[in-house]
Amino acid sequence: MVMENYFKELRSKIGQTEIIMPGVAGVLFNQNRDQVLMEKRGDGSKDWGLVSGMQNLGESATESIIREFKEETNLDVTVTALIGIDTNFHHVFPNGDQAQIPMFLFEVECLGGQPIPDGDETLELAYVALQPVPKMYNPQHQLAVNQLAKKVPYGWFF
Repeated sequence: MVMENYFKELRSKIGQTEIIMPGVAGVLFNQNRDQVLMEKRGDGSKDWGLVSGMQNLGESATESIIREFKEETNLDVTVTALIGIDTNFHHVFPNGDQAQIPMFLFEVECLGGQPIPDGDETLELAYVALQPVPKMYNPQHQLAVNQLAKKVPYGWFF
């Protein structure tokens, strides 16, 4: 899995202690808005996840999700809306690193490209129906998909 130099440097100094790592996730709907592009992740997770990642030092959250889509899916996207924010998710990575991950969830629109998994962080891509609600690989993504499936208005925060 990719870990940016900034986080590698922090980890070299503090070990696996919990840190705050800003995250981003994106929702790319199909034309009928009843399916969302999701990924099977390369970290051994068995369930679906939204296209997502960490905000790099020097990037805005919107720049981060645009970069993550390009890296993980080969798609060029633009951000069209802020769907919601979740600020109290705590995660332990497979290697034991701990983080609180505030996540900005954006709706994006595809500008071009063909969906191709990167083969590292993303092993498979598919549009997944929101009904029945799909099982996600972590509670933060599950919360986001639950909100989407309920058609909760944008602007939610937790």
